[in-house]
Formats: sequence, structure tokens, C-alpha cells
Amino acid sequence: MRKTMFFLVAVAFLLPIVAAPTRAQVQGQKTLEIYFIDTEGGQATLFVSPSGESLLFDTGTADPKKAQADRISAAIKDAGVQQLDYVIISHYHGDHVGNATELASRLPIRNWYDHGAYTVEHQPGRVTGFASWMPTRETAKVTVPKPGDKIPIAGLDVEFVSGQGKLLTSPIPGAPGAGAANPFCKDFVPKVMDPTPENYETLGAVIKFGNFRLLDLADLGWNQEKELVCPNNLLGTFDVYHTTRHGTDWAGTPALVHATRARVVVMNNGAMKGPMLNTWDIIHGIPGFQDLWQLHFAEIVPKEHNPPEQFIANLNAVADHPGYHIKMSVRPDGSFSVKNQRDGFTKEYPVQRATNSR
Repeated sequence: MRKTMFFLVAVAFLLPIVAAPTRAQVQGQKTLEIYFIDTEGGQATLFVSPSGESLLFDTGTADPKKAQADRISAAIKDAGVQQLDYVIISHYHGDHVGNATELASRLPIRNWYDHGAYTVEHQPGRVTGFASWMPTRETAKVTVPKPGDKIPIAGLDVEFVSGQGKLLTSPIPGAPGAGAANPFCKDFVPKVMDPTPENYETLGAVIKFGNFRLLDLADLGWNQEKELVCPNNLLGTFDVYHTTRHGTDWAGTPALVHATRARVVVMNNGAMKGPMLNTWDIIHGIPGFQDLWQLHFAEIVPKEHNPPEQFIANLNAVADHPGYHIKMSVRPDGSFSVKNQRDGFTKEYPVQRATNSR
């Protein structure tokens, strides 16, 4: 009897030790995971909060073989989530809304955000994405946000700063540098924009996790970017800037890009879509800039206008290539790591100490 009691007591003490999570598991539960998914020059970025809730920012380009949807599904599986809690459709160009209906057929999607049940582009070749989304939208739970509205995702602060042609008009409360005069405005030169007015409706957002901040304005235009940061910077400064309009020169004005003071830039380009030569120069002119990560080697510019290969997820655009992603793991203190799925190359970015610019 005494031996039995001793055994039971010993087991009772050992069970909590066996069941306790490892240090790696605990750390894993405290990070924000971000997947920048290759959709051949489209956009699809997956955020998974430490709470386990998920946000997909755009759905990439549809294709007959559904390869881009498969890449998004693979990232979702890798992240270990069973549903998408929130999906943002920034606007209705096919490289952003293309796989919305396909993804809705593959897994549960709880909440959608878009700019409304309309498009300002109806010409052939431009309306396809809109037409593919509308039947799905009719039965989905959709919110049309205004600048300043937030997504109630546990563990993250996601605030819209543009949408329906409207822009944020006051500084983001508590954001580092928000409200300060922007010295980069003095050299701003407006552009006559290309005839794609759907971009004007774009939902853009600021994503904050602890001390970490990321800016994603999807396809907002050059002149609209300026309104967000001039004469005063309403957005503040950032750790990561996700290039607007895929690195093409219809967006990415220095007035905004330099005001972000981002040390890391991620570009959702394609082999033949972004960056332009001046985009390279603008990015490298960011105060405190460290690294550019690209989803594709850019074949439309000289090789020296691409970062080193370890910072590029996909080196060619041959048919049926794997479509590697870039993964970012973010800690609440603002430190983060970036990993290239293609070769496993990983770089750590430690906590950036406060300076007079942040």
C-alpha cells in the first residue's frame, strides 16, 4: 500500500513537468507570424496573431491551374490555422481579389473587408476580378470600413488609413512620429496617374504588434500617399514598409517612403512587374534603411538593382515554379526575423533603440 501511494505521489509531481510546454513552444505562442506569399506580382499577405486569429491581406491573382490559390493554402497550412478569421480585399483588380471566391470554397472565412459593392472600372480585362467576387460577397459577412476603423483581431492593432477614395485626416494616436512635420514633403512632385481609378478606392492599413509597426497601402497612388504624410506625417514611422503598387513607379513617393524610416522593405513584385529603377533609389534613400526583400528577382531592371540572392524568394519565372514565400516572425519588443523559404536564409533584426526619428 505504501509503495502504491509513493508511486501515485511521484506521478502527480511528474505530470506537470511532462505536460509543461517547452521554451520554444512558449516563444512561438508569443510571436506574430507574417507570410508574404508569391502570387506572381499580386498581393497576398497572411498574418497570424499569437492568439491564433488570422488575417489575409488580399488574395492574389487567379490562374487556370489555381497555383496561386494553392500557394496561399500552403501558407495557411504551414501557419497551422483551420480558418481565416479576417480577409481584406483592398480593391477589385484581379491581382488582389483574384482568389477570393476560390479560397471561400476551400475553408471557412468569418469576416471580409472591402470598399463596397461597386467598381469604377468596367472595361474588359479590368472587371473580371470584381465580377468573380460579387456572387460570393452576396452571402459573405462584409464590412466596408472608413479610415480610422479597426479590425478586432485579438493580439493585433489593425487600423485602416484609406478606403473608398478617402484618407485618414488626423495623426494615429500614440504612433511614433505621428503628427510631426515631414521634411521630405518639400521635394514632392505630383504625378498624372495612370487610368486605373479602382486603385483610388484602395483599403490601406497600419498593422501594429507590441512595438512593431508595418505599413501596407496595397495599390494606393502616388498623390494619395502624399496626402497621408504632408505637411505632417499622420502615420508615423515603421519597422517594415510593404511596397505600394508592387514597386512600380505609380506609387512609392519619397515623401511617404522616406517618412516611414523603415529599416526593412518587402516588395511583392513579379519577374516582370516592379521594381522600377527610381523605386530602387527611393527605397535605398530611407533614413536607417537596412534591407530589401523581394518575392521575385526582377528581370526588367539590371541585376545590380536587385538585392543579393538570399533576399529574393524566387529567382526565376519559369512555368510551374514552386512559388516560395518570405516569412517574418515578430516579437512584442519590436525585434523580428525574416526567412527565405527557398534556401532557409534567415536574418535577425534586433530591437531598434529609440532615436529622435522614432
